[in-house]
Amino acid sequence: MQQFLALSLSLIFFLTACSGTDSVTRKSWSEHKNTIYLQDLTSNKNDFQDAGAQLRLALEDQFADTLFLVAEEKKYARFHMKYKVTEFNKGSRLKRMATFGIDDGSRARIKVKVALFSEESVLGQWEVESWVGGGITGGSASQLFEQVAEQILQHLKGF
Repeated sequence: MQQFLALSLSLIFFLTACSGTDSVTRKSWSEHKNTIYLQDLTSNKNDFQDAGAQLRLALEDQFADTLFLVAEEKKYARFHMKYKVTEFNKGSRLKRMATFGIDDGSRARIKVKVALFSEESVLGQWEVESWVGGGITGGSASQLFEQVAEQILQHLKGF
């Protein structure tokens, strides 16, 4: 029995010791070519202003995992993304938990219009809609903004 255990452990040790990874990347990359400026066009007069700010934070978090760098000033960016929250309803988390998301009125929803510019020419524009229906925890508003930001990044993969 001890021989079997010793053989198993040594086999596991040698098999894992023989694995590895190596990566070499050769790409001309410079900061000014991959910068993007985010501009929130959401009106300050309505209830969507907070949603626009939360979406910006979610977008900045998503861009951290890409080659894009978020520029603080428009003049330093190659790309310019404008977005506007056109619909937002945070719903009722308690109602989502109680109904397991079956009640449509309890859903948190957001609809955003997005346009990507490069040197004043439009590269693309789209409309993204997301919702959180429920589940055991009722879903959170942060999930809603994360889903929208992920979808926007999916549209940017070709640029």
